Amino acid sequence: MFIFLYPYIYSIGYMGRYKQSLAQEAVQEYCKIADKYDMTPTELSLAWAYQQPHVASTIIGATTMKQLEENVMAYNKKHLISTEVLSDIDIVYKKYRDPSKL
Repeated sequence: MFIFLYPYIYSIGYMGRYKQSLAQEAVQEYCKIADKYDMTPTELSLAWAYQQPHVASTIIGATTMKQLEENVMAYNKKHLISTEVLSDIDIVYKKYRDPSKL
């Protein structure tokens, strides 16, 4: 299976698929929500994940000290995820359920 999919995946390329999809629009909408509530997109996404009852832990991917600090400090912003923030996130999610589709 992997051998069969490998040429297809790399023939169109990741960036080609990304730029042809709705992913960029979805990212911009989530960034607007983060800005609205004085958070970075990273803080918004991690704070959202931290307050989800079904999430036991998160895996962060920091490659710089600045990124690590932002990821760790996002835990302190989980209280900012109000019902209003959740509503804004839900609107974007419903609009872009699978933004990776071409």
